[in-house]
Amino acid sequence: MNAARWSPLLQLLSTSRLDRRIIWMLALSALSNAALLATINAAADNAANALANTRMMVLFAIIVVVFLRTQRYVLLTSISEVERILDAIRLRISRLVARSDLRRLELVGRARIYGSLHRETVTISQAASTLVVACQSAMMVVFSLIYLGWLSRGALALMLIAIVVSVRVHYKRVMQSSRLLHEAQHTENEFFDAFTHMLEGFKEVKLNRARAESLTGQLAAISTRLRDVKVRSAASFALQFLYGQLSVYLLLGAIVFLLPRLAAEYTDVVTKATASILFIVGPLTNLFSTMPYFSAANVAAEAIVELEQQLEAATEPPSDERRPAASAPPTIDMRGVRFSFADSAGHPTFTVGPIDLTIPSAEVLFIVGGNGSGKSTFLKLLTGLYPPDEGLISLGGITLNAATAVWYRSHFAAVLSDYHLFDRLYGVEDVDVEQVNDLLTMFEIESKTGLEDGRFTTLDLSAGQKKRIALAVALLEDRPILVLDEWAADQDPEFRRYFYETLIPRLKGEGRTIVAATHDDRYFSAADRVLKMEDGRFTDLKT
Repeated sequence: MNAARWSPLLQLLSTSRLDRRIIWMLALSALSNAALLATINAAADNAANALANTRMMVLFAIIVVVFLRTQRYVLLTSISEVERILDAIRLRISRLVARSDLRRLELVGRARIYGSLHRETVTISQAASTLVVACQSAMMVVFSLIYLGWLSRGALALMLIAIVVSVRVHYKRVMQSSRLLHEAQHTENEFFDAFTHMLEGFKEVKLNRARAESLTGQLAAISTRLRDVKVRSAASFALQFLYGQLSVYLLLGAIVFLLPRLAAEYTDVVTKATASILFIVGPLTNLFSTMPYFSAANVAAEAIVELEQQLEAATEPPSDERRPAASAPPTIDMRGVRFSFADSAGHPTFTVGPIDLTIPSAEVLFIVGGNGSGKSTFLKLLTGLYPPDEGLISLGGITLNAATAVWYRSHFAAVLSDYHLFDRLYGVEDVDVEQVNDLLTMFEIESKTGLEDGRFTTLDLSAGQKKRIALAVALLEDRPILVLDEWAADQDPEFRRYFYETLIPRLKGEGRTIVAATHDDRYFSAADRVLKMEDGRFTDLKT
């Protein structure tokens, strides 16, 4: 068997720090199982001897106790250890995601990450006890075969031939089933991606019956493919188990009916050998029945290993994490900056740039342009979330690169178009509850939500109110540069006027640099400069 096929699972489990006692306990449990077989056969031979029979009964009871104690230790310890390993995997993936480059993380996709954090870890967790039983069964088979060989070399030879043939047949089935499991995994990710569109676009789906039917039809088609693949996979495993049972029965028939005809001396031990084989059948059947779990756990482990490799490739190098200075923000310079989105073949589909731009300290800069013009992408370049493909970005003369990325980004607070509103003030040190309440009052949402025990009492608010909380949190971060993407779009006319005519001048007066994408041309007077973006380039300049 090609051991490399199991390497992802072994790679994950190799992080275990199991006490060596579990290995000895596993071997002792298997040995005690084989000892039970020998004791039963010996007791049968001495059934007429009362004293010997009593001794065998006591020995039998001792072996049973040893078997139960070792079995209990192995199962409980291994399950605990597997869960510890999975906990480490979840934390490792979380840390890798936190350190990943945004664009590469977007290419990995949510479905794969969610799948590994939940579906794959659940698969391995559910298989843990089964895999331990399989290891134990394998040891039982080995010890029982040794005993069978001591009884009859002919029976041992037949048994080994049957095991080799069965393993080869099962291996081919496992490889076929593994391919089907891989296909099912990819199809399941595809289904989750499509269903995410259903959930995140639910309002649009409800408003358009044709869209709802089309999306539901797409989900149905993917679900049907997923069902068919899983049925084929389950059928393959079922046939695999059936062939295993058949091979055992054929083996028993050969030993009982065929072997005595070939070797006359075998007739003296036929009963013991048959009993031994029947004793081996249980562990052997366990081995065959756990192969689907091995295969599923290996596919799950392979997905986790591949995801970790992708996330490690997307991880940004270590960076200088110096905190930004408390003085006025330095000047931002962009020279020849260009960034492109690409299709699966690597061909550019949309390019922002080249951009040559200087943003002085404490300037209010508005970016205007139509939808899809590249404003949001420009803001992600400006904040250091997207690394430029070409050109240089600097802050106060310090060039943005892998070594300075964290320091550079620590100067920015932002409410982007695809912002996420957290339920807690993560990363905000020494939270001043009074300051939070003042901001909520300033944004006229103090009656809608509040801060209790470090978290907002509710986030079940309108889109405009959520944006107000997001801006309040951005101000609490106290960063010198504030970046906003269509922040005022969801505000009522009165608060929109307050934002442009009162809040922005106040923030500018505090020395903050403000860069905002907006469509509100009636408030352009609030800006020091207005740049127009079209097809990824600044084509017009108004002051």
